[in-house]
Amino acid sequence: MIYDLVIGFAAGGILFSFLAIVIRLIDQRLRRDLAEILLSIALFSLMWFAFIYLMIVTRYIQYIPNLYNKGIPLYYLIAPCSYYYVRLKLYPLARVPRRWLVHAIPFLFGLIDIVPYMITSMAEKQAFMASLAHDVSLGYKHSYGFINQQWHYIIKLALAAIYLFSQWQLLFMADATAHSYGRKLRFSLYGYTVIFSLFMLVQLGMVFNIVFNRQQASYILMDFDKLFWISLLYLLVGIWLCIGPYIINRRIT
Repeated sequence: MIYDLVIGFAAGGILFSFLAIVIRLIDQRLRRDLAEILLSIALFSLMWFAFIYLMIVTRYIQYIPNLYNKGIPLYYLIAPCSYYYVRLKLYPLARVPRRWLVHAIPFLFGLIDIVPYMITSMAEKQAFMASLAHDVSLGYKHSYGFINQQWHYIIKLALAAIYLFSQWQLLFMADATAHSYGRKLRFSLYGYTVIFSLFMLVQLGMVFNIVFNRQQASYILMDFDKLFWISLLYLLVGIWLCIGPYIINRRIT
């Protein structure tokens, strides 16, 4: 039962994330908004993460070995894009600092780190995927990379915690300084940030659990009680960002 819910919520989250991106592509006003473009990048990266994890959980990953680990650089973009989305929504007339591309440095390191797996033979990839389907802890134990793979988990989520703190700080400071922004936008940004924060916090808990209990890593990564909440929160993120533009455009009483 809980397995089916995890799969259903994850698939629903992917669907709503895709719809949220489509909405931002076909709506001319949103398409010209840098904040919405950055949010779409974050959404696509989240969608890729959910898709690959879903393939691992269902063991279908062994049929698509070339797609594995391609999302590593994308995962580093989720938190900074989310932060800049909130920042640009709060201060649409403010200039984006020239140094903002510094936030893409982890993406570049991730891009380099996927090369060893990319040049591995197809037979070796298929053999590794078959093993991964039965022991998901191999996802951070394998040697197809220039750095120990567990550091991707740790660094990605540590950076996410920093960006999330900064994202909340933006919202609190805007209210503390009586920054003028509409109630509709406030409702949308706070709602998104709450759901996104819970989604990231559950993941942080799983990673810390793995770091201090490596013997049970495979079990922790496939703990459907925790995956239930992660998949549910991911679904809520997708739904919220689908209706977000309409929340902002309608009147809230």
